[in-house]
Amino acid sequence: MEARSLFLLEAPGQKAMGAEAELRRTGSGIISIDNDDLTARNCWMLRDEAGLPYKESVHWNVVPWYLGTATRIAAPGKSEIQRAAPFLHEVIVMLPSLEVVVPMGRKAQAGWAVYQERFAPKVHTLPTWHPSPRVFASRPAARQEILEVLQQAARLLGTA
Repeated sequence: MEARSLFLLEAPGQKAMGAEAELRRTGSGIISIDNDDLTARNCWMLRDEAGLPYKESVHWNVVPWYLGTATRIAAPGKSEIQRAAPFLHEVIVMLPSLEVVVPMGRKAQAGWAVYQERFAPKVHTLPTWHPSPRVFASRPAARQEILEVLQQAARLLGTA
């Protein structure tokens, strides 16, 4: 894979569910910035505004499976993050040109910090807010702060 940046979110929402399809409302069944949901849209727009080309970025979740119920999304805990670490490792191995990781949200930041210390100490880490509509509604400055972090990533990669 050519991607040099990784957007690392917390865990997929219902629209990215696969095996648990009976809980899925609508969506692709996979983790993708192309999903038809507001978090994916926010990621797409912010990445585009920052000057990060599509081919330069991969999106993944520190826990790649849905954690909630049919009516409630759950955030990953420490045990889920530890259980998902081998899957994160598989993704990182597929990114030999990785230079920048943007952990988005506290859980993604915690999961990446543990992983980076041991396996990727030279990768630039640019933590920021989770790009969900809930975060944007409760923290009006979050969108601009995320954009500034992504602009920094674009500068580091030389795409800005």
